[in-house]
Amino acid sequence: ISKQALSEIEGRHKDIVRLESSIKELHDMFMDIAMLVENQGEMLDNIELNVMHTVDHVEKARDETKRAVKYQGQARKKLIIIIVIVAVLLSILALIIGLSVGL
Repeated sequence: ISKQALSEIEGRHKDIVRLESSIKELHDMFMDIAMLVENQGEMLDNIELNVMHTVDHVEKARDETKRAVKYQGQARKKLIIIIVIVAVLLSILALIIGLSVGL
């Protein structure tokens, strides 16, 4: 083998080694991208799950608020009835005391 042929072979060998290195780097980059895509897919799944849970919680909160408004109205009615009954009882008591004292 002549020196020129040996030099060409060594040059091709260096080119092949560089090409192999570039292919390895490209492979590593694709693996990194695949990992990122997988992680982002998991994140999207988690976000979707959280959104679905949020919708459920909002619906439950809306229902609870409606019930609270209903109970508040009922409590207000009961308070008014109790006040009226107490006022009537106090009036009757005042009338009884007034009649027994002789007013």
